[in-house]
Amino acid sequence: MSETADEPAGGRQDNGAGSLFSLFGFLVRDGNLLRSPVLVYAVLASVTRSGMIFAINALAASTAIAAGNVALLAVSIVTTLIFSHFARVASFQLVETTKRRLRIRLSQQLLDTRADFFARHDQGKIYSIVTHEVNQISHASVNFIQSIEAMLLIAFCIPYLFYLSWPSGLATLLAVLFGSAGYVLAQKPAQVSAEAASRAEWQFFDRINDVLRGFKELRLRSRRKDDLQGDIADLATRERALKIKAERFFSLGQVAAQGVMMGLLCMIVVGLPLLASVETATVLQVLTVVLLTYGPVETVMGNLASFSRAVVARRLIGALERELEADAELRRPSDSSARANAGFSRIELKGVTTTLSSPGSRDAERFIVGPLDLVLEPGEVVFVCGGNGAGKSTFISLLTGLRAPDSGQILLDGVAVTPETLDGYRGLFSAVFSEFHLFPRLYGLDEDECERVSPNLARLDLGHRVRVEDGAFSTLALSSGQKRRLALSITMAERRPIIVLDEFAADQDPAHRALYYDVLVPQMARDGHLVIAVTHDEHCFDKCDRLIRMEQGRIVSDIRMNGGARASG
Repeated sequence: MSETADEPAGGRQDNGAGSLFSLFGFLVRDGNLLRSPVLVYAVLASVTRSGMIFAINALAASTAIAAGNVALLAVSIVTTLIFSHFARVASFQLVETTKRRLRIRLSQQLLDTRADFFARHDQGKIYSIVTHEVNQISHASVNFIQSIEAMLLIAFCIPYLFYLSWPSGLATLLAVLFGSAGYVLAQKPAQVSAEAASRAEWQFFDRINDVLRGFKELRLRSRRKDDLQGDIADLATRERALKIKAERFFSLGQVAAQGVMMGLLCMIVVGLPLLASVETATVLQVLTVVLLTYGPVETVMGNLASFSRAVVARRLIGALERELEADAELRRPSDSSARANAGFSRIELKGVTTTLSSPGSRDAERFIVGPLDLVLEPGEVVFVCGGNGAGKSTFISLLTGLRAPDSGQILLDGVAVTPETLDGYRGLFSAVFSEFHLFPRLYGLDEDECERVSPNLARLDLGHRVRVEDGAFSTLALSSGQKRRLALSITMAERRPIIVLDEFAADQDPAHRALYYDVLVPQMARDGHLVIAVTHDEHCFDKCDRLIRMEQGRIVSDIRMNGGARASG
């Protein structure tokens, strides 16, 4: 499931120019560049800066100071500053727009992917891409605008240099080309190291996640804590080394460009008068243009490193998006609430089978759940029992539609559940899973459901600890058992036809366990809910209507507790 930090990038690989053009196209599309005024401001800033260069040279070449040239210089300076300010503000807006669009798109794709996607991918990878890589590529949009502004100025200055002195124009053009070549030669090894550093960062985030989730276990054994800290230090050291290696290559490209530009200055000052017999006044004019062009050239060359990092980020984001698209669920307009309100008469599992495995696992390491054959009806209390690893949680995932079966069918009122109807089918269920997540806000609940939460809190002995304020819980600083009851308060408020409770009583004290088995579950069944509870409490098996026992991924018995029984293999 995890990926090594030094492995080559997966997915499609582009050549340097293709990668850059792909990146620029992405920035234009996702940054909405064509509708932003930033491009106009950048062009105007380049034009006014060009006017400033022309006015300076005109004043330097004339024997008398012309009022028109002075006015042109003053206007050019003021307008350059104004348009540069507007361009910077608009560039910041462009960065935030690009970041917003990327994060919203990725979060929507994450919400739309199949549930088992998250079991096959490290959280550190996803977190790093959605945060660090998105930031990397969005900040490249500012460098993109800066480079456009600089390149427009360069595009004006090089013809102007040819006009002043064709050898100086040719030398400047060659300097720009040689500087770009230095970047091209350095970018590929730099990108390889930068991508490896990103992969090391994924693993670093996973280890920090271990610290946050396993803080209790870590404090019980100092050696475990020391080993984890050593792993974190190794990853941080590896990431640092890879980033420094990438930066060396990026720096070599920039130094090559700077060296070429310095050579150009020396050629103009020393070589131009000697080789081309150019007058001193012309040399000064050429030198003025080159010096004022030096900054834009350095900006473009310096931004190439940022573009290389953004190319890596774009590649990683694209790879994640392709994985999410491959695992995306088929979405159809549906109203799960309407399906829930309509209820159901019968759910049937016919030969449902799935195989649990990890990439590269051997046949002996694979675990098959099924074939499962089962009929469920409203108003029943169904307990599911079995040893650890018997397949109970996978059965729950299959039943609730969170995992697609490899074979077999799930029938709802005699009609097979398909990808088109899956969302509506899921709308029948409300659940408290064994590894549940408690949201701080009452996401998705309508007004009536929100109003039912507070009475449920009192009923579940939580009213003195938690309140609902503006659609959110006042606190989540509760014990594990209290958190599970808090999750149940939402499940009860939703009043879905089917309520799934996976080992709910495992962390409840005797009083609340009795409340659960003797009061809450029977009341749910009397209200017409199908209650499916995974449990190991054998002394409470007589409190259900049906007892399903699982072993090795199969239902080995399905007993009607009120006198009837049937077995299935």
